[in-house]
Formats: sequence, C-alpha cells, structure tokens
Amino acid sequence: MKVYDTVNKYDVEVADVEEFISLMNSGRQVDVYLKKKKTDRDGYLTWDIEHWSSIEKDRFIRCYSLEGRVLRDSTGHNIYDLKSEFKPEDSLKVELS
Repeated sequence: MKVYDTVNKYDVEVADVEEFISLMNSGRQVDVYLKKKKTDRDGYLTWDIEHWSSIEKDRFIRCYSLEGRVLRDSTGHNIYDLKSEFKPEDSLKVELS
C-alpha cells in the first residue's frame, strides 16, 4: 500500500498491517482518510479521518476528525482491537506523520 510520509515528503510502500503497527510503535502517527463518513452505533460521533498512534507497546489510541476539525473524542485499543478496527486498505488515502 502506498502511503504519503508528511515528515519526509515522499511516498512509502507499506506491506501490511503489521508494518503499520511497527511504525506506530516507533512513534509515528497514521492518518486514515475514509471514503465516507462513519458514525458510532449510538449516533453520538461522526468522523471522516482516523488518527492512529501508539501510547505504549501494543496499546493504541484513535483520535477523530470531521471535515478538517479534530474532535475531542478518542478511543483506546489493544493489539487485538487494532487488528479488527484498523482498516487502512479500505481508505481513500493514508498519511504517515
């Protein structure tokens, strides 16, 4: 999967989710631009960008943006959650920051 590195200003080829996890564990953030807006099951939160980062080894946080505005909400995830919730292959584009 081709990912734009916003720090180094070039495209990077990332092979799979395991490589994204490795990048996040090394201190990088992965921004996933969704093809369409998502809403949580309660109808409380709607977002179109997910910002994934690691808070410690195999513990992750997902922050949200909607139409260019960062939302105050975030969710914590372990490595098992990440494998089911983190879907960069279904996105419009992915950036590494």
